[in-house]
Amino acid sequence: MHQKDGSKNRLASWLAALHDGLSRLGFVLAGCCLALIVCSYCYEVMARYFFSAPTSWVSSLVAYMLCAMVFLAMPELSRQRTHIFISIVLDKMAPDGATRLQRSTMALSALACLMGAAFSFDATWSQWQQNILTVNEWRIPKWMLSIVIPYGLFSSSIYFLRQALEGRPYRSTEGQQP
Repeated sequence: MHQKDGSKNRLASWLAALHDGLSRLGFVLAGCCLALIVCSYCYEVMARYFFSAPTSWVSSLVAYMLCAMVFLAMPELSRQRTHIFISIVLDKMAPDGATRLQRSTMALSALACLMGAAFSFDATWSQWQQNILTVNEWRIPKWMLSIVIPYGLFSSSIYFLRQALEGRPYRSTEGQQP
């Protein structure tokens, strides 16, 4: 019996490490999206104002990269707990009650992200099946852009669930500098 528990713990640890690694990679890719946005806007400004040759593709690229950047970065922000968190109510509660409420909130957040992931995956699947293209100047299959949305939501839901199940008590942020 003890050996089964050990192998389950190793598998859980391995899956958690894999999840963390994928989230870090997504965050690096989000940084690359940001760099591409900055470089393409700089190119657009130079092309437009110095050479009187505006591009037709920069605004499309920026829109695509912005969407990818947000949903690629989202899981890592959830992992590090650096997402927006308003703690006024929890800070006024007793530590045990605050811990229970925070875990309940994390579980509810996991459920909301999971539902959003399922809904957006269904929409992405439909886009793929119907071969729907984006509507701007630089047309690509819409699913290629949309697939990061269910990824970001699903991965964040796993982090919220992991945080809800861990034994970490709530620590008040009251009196800390932002």
